Amino acid sequence: MPNWSYLIARLISAIGSWLDASNLRNRVYQLEEENELLRTALEDVQRMDPEGRIGWYAKETLDHVSSPKK
Repeated sequence: MPNWSYLIARLISAIGSWLDASNLRNRVYQLEEENELLRTALEDVQRMDPEGRIGWYAKETLDHVSSPKK
């Protein structure tokens, strides 16, 4: 005879894992969209103020973010 409490616990655990994975995937998509918006904003700042201090900071930030990770 199967242990029903064990099967129910495993089912609840599987549903919880599925929901966590779904929430994580949605969060990753949201962060990717935010990242794209921030990059666009930095590129705009760099383009509008190419010789000023703020444009320099935008360029440095973009260069730092675009550099390959070690």
